[in-house]
Amino acid sequence: MTDMLASETLNYTLKRIVFVNSANHAYSEIRLDNHLALFGANNAGKTASLAATKLMLYPETDFSNCHKKFQFKGKTGVYSKEDSYEFYFPSPQSFLIMETKNDAGVACMVLYRDKGFRYYRIFLPLSYDEIRHLFWDDHSKNFANDLSVTTILAFQKKHGGLHVSDDRQLTELMYSNFTGAHSRYSIVPLSENTNKAVHAFRSIYQMAFDAGTGGTEALADAIATLIEMKRGRPQERMNADLVSLEEDYQKLLQKNEELQCLKNNKENYENLKSKFEDLKAKRKILTEQHIILSKTLSNSKASYASSFANLSKKLTEAQKSHSDLDSRFEKVEKETSKLEGATNELDKTIQKYQDNIYLAEQVLSQHDYTNAIELASILSERKEALGTQQSALLDTMRSTKKLEELTKSINQNTEKLKHKKDTLENIDNLMLTQLTAETADVLFSLNNNFGALALELTSDQIDSIKSFTNWFDTAGKQLLFNQVQMPNTTTQRFQVEEQRQSLVHSIANLEQRIKEDDSNRTTLLNATNDTSGASRQQSLDELTEEIATLSNQIVALERYKISLEDIEINKQQLKEKVDLKSELSEQLIMLGNEKDQAYQALQTMLTQRDKLESQRSNFDHYTGSLSQVTTSIGATHYSETEISEIIEAYTQRHDKSLHLDMRTINDLTQQANAHTSDYSELKNVIETFIQKVPNDNVDQFTNIQTLTQLSDIIATYNNSFSSLNYQIQTQANNISRHNQIISSQLREISDASQMLTDYVAAINAELNTHQISNLKQVRIKLHCHADFEHVRKLQKNHDITQTKLMSDEFYRTLMAFMEKHANKRTKLIKMRDIISKINFEYIDVNGVLTDKSQSGGTTSTITASIIAILLGQIFMQGASFKMPIVIDEIGDLDDDNTSTIIDCIDRHGFSAFCATPTQRASVCQSVKRWIRVDYNVFQHPPKVASCVLNILPESVEVWGQINDDQARLTGALA
Repeated sequence: MTDMLASETLNYTLKRIVFVNSANHAYSEIRLDNHLALFGANNAGKTASLAATKLMLYPETDFSNCHKKFQFKGKTGVYSKEDSYEFYFPSPQSFLIMETKNDAGVACMVLYRDKGFRYYRIFLPLSYDEIRHLFWDDHSKNFANDLSVTTILAFQKKHGGLHVSDDRQLTELMYSNFTGAHSRYSIVPLSENTNKAVHAFRSIYQMAFDAGTGGTEALADAIATLIEMKRGRPQERMNADLVSLEEDYQKLLQKNEELQCLKNNKENYENLKSKFEDLKAKRKILTEQHIILSKTLSNSKASYASSFANLSKKLTEAQKSHSDLDSRFEKVEKETSKLEGATNELDKTIQKYQDNIYLAEQVLSQHDYTNAIELASILSERKEALGTQQSALLDTMRSTKKLEELTKSINQNTEKLKHKKDTLENIDNLMLTQLTAETADVLFSLNNNFGALALELTSDQIDSIKSFTNWFDTAGKQLLFNQVQMPNTTTQRFQVEEQRQSLVHSIANLEQRIKEDDSNRTTLLNATNDTSGASRQQSLDELTEEIATLSNQIVALERYKISLEDIEINKQQLKEKVDLKSELSEQLIMLGNEKDQAYQALQTMLTQRDKLESQRSNFDHYTGSLSQVTTSIGATHYSETEISEIIEAYTQRHDKSLHLDMRTINDLTQQANAHTSDYSELKNVIETFIQKVPNDNVDQFTNIQTLTQLSDIIATYNNSFSSLNYQIQTQANNISRHNQIISSQLREISDASQMLTDYVAAINAELNTHQISNLKQVRIKLHCHADFEHVRKLQKNHDITQTKLMSDEFYRTLMAFMEKHANKRTKLIKMRDIISKINFEYIDVNGVLTDKSQSGGTTSTITASIIAILLGQIFMQGASFKMPIVIDEIGDLDDDNTSTIIDCIDRHGFSAFCATPTQRASVCQSVKRWIRVDYNVFQHPPKVASCVLNILPESVEVWGQINDDQARLTGALA
């Protein structure tokens, strides 16, 4: 099919773009298939209007990564997805329409807004003239009444259009759909329907927007992508994964170290293996003996258990019999003790009754009475009379005590009276009167007794006192010592007259009190002068004793009859209890004999039990020793059959069985201890060996606890050491293969560089088939990264035949190149990563070479030529694609350059899309069609406040004679 198409001419044209409430336009139609100049103020949206073609031509459906995909640029930089989305689709009634034409016919593509920064396409197999009514009313010069996505989708279904929202479907539909049913929707005639080809087209198309700016990033992207497309086989495309090679190198380097380590430690391993085999053999012997002795011990315990069970049963019965007898003996003993106490109490009670009877009969005999009650009444009267006398004597003795108190008071007051009179007599000689008032006040405040002290002071004493009182001061009623308040002390003034009056008053009071006390004493003396105090006390003691005797006699007489009756009753009770006590004593003797016999039988059985316990203590020792051995060799389960076979085999080898005794057990324990020591020593050596000789299948930090773990480790290392020679040979093969891959990859990078050089040379040759401006020659100059050139030198010096790894420096150089130029996500080097920059060199008519930037017109002319050359590389053979080339600020060019650039763009089959603020005649003459943007403003209320431009076909102004097509386009002006 491609060969058939090669013989045909494929013509593709971008005819027009229509803005509906988009990019500052209310409604505008702008032709793209003829030259056009836009005059108007900056930031009016002239270039941004043409940039909307990227949304049409790129197979995208959203604004994510907008800065990379579309590169919408302003004076402040690249616009974000939010800004771009709101600029081109500010409203649900925002639409972008592109009319295209190819050999299959005319079609329209309608873009409309969706949520989430997305937009979708509707393809219609009609010209724009046939669908304009969906968006614009020519008669009212206003929007269509039913402007909506719903109306357009209904129209699409009616006319057999397509509704597309998938990126992959867009690529197939727009870039390679040459002969299909929907071929009229093919917009760009790419030779390959691949992501590479699409990317190349996008890079080339971006150059149309960089024309005149001198930017070369898009050119570099396009060249790199085109070379990738033109390389013969996919595997030859630039795709060097140097990171993987570095990882392989690290693995090989690590393997080298591992193999060298194995070679260095092979002898150590053989020694470890030998020691392990010895340890395993000793453990086998130790295990056999342990099994035999454990079985013997188990049988002995079973025999012991039977004997001990029988004895335990008899011992329990004996203990119960002895316990029962002991309980009965204790019970009888308690009853006997209780009776002993009861008889003693009865003896005391009977004796008490007997004493009472004896006293009553003695009193009756003394008074010659037989009636105890009558005599008790007579004695009570006597006791009452004696009590009256006793009370009288007590009153007399109390008066005597009061007399003594009055005498003492008179004597004390007489002494005080004498002292007061002496003080009054000597008041003019008081100590305080010899001192100053201030000093006297201080001493008097400290102690009032200073005011009654009479003595004569010397001058030295007065000075000393004054020196002491100088430490004191007053604050109101408070006395201060060295400015500190004295607790509980107030200031008082010493006055002699007050002291004199106080003494006179005190003397009068004392004389009155003495007089009263003396009168009272005289009265009491008269009342008690009949006898002395000692005689009265003796009489009182005799009365008290006689009253007590009478009280006892009266009680005995009153209880005499009752005591005679009660004593007989108690004697009878005493006899009964004595008889019962005698019986219990005999029973106690009999139980004691039975208890002694049961105790002897119990002791005999306990002796037998102690003998069995002694045997069991050996069992404990045996069990503990065997458990210690189990800890040493590890616990392993064997069936009864296996145990029998082990015992039989041991007996056959040694012609005797293994006996269970202390010597054998201790010998086994010693073997176990030796085994543990040997195991620990070997374990430590192996752990050190593991650290020294790492193995991927052995954890360097494993906690070795069993011989099985040691066995697994030895076996693992045995695999490594036994296959050492094979591993060495395999490593040599891997290194050789690794070096070959490196050489191949380096050669691929070097070949890619050569392809870049050749490709740029071909572009330069084609570029200079026509003279550009006043230049003799224009050349693209390719610059590769400096470190890439260093990598090329590595390739020349790399020997692929060696079986040794390259140096670390070799890999560091490669990795530095990768770190700087590789894709951060895929870690792969691509053709674009080799290119450092691209610039232009110019040779003028005088043969002078320069790389200085040329004028915008010259740069735009060169860009247009390069775009034509590059598009020829990606388009189907013989295909043409008419697209606009942006020339910004064309008004800055001189007239000759303006004409030259338009002619160049026209020669390559493109249309010039010029923008400049100021209208110039030379621009109008060269471009021949122009629009004054500022003059074309929507005359109705806008649907979007920022969208006010209204450029219509009749808004285009023309220069000079026009052809038929132009006449139809501007018919409204004719």
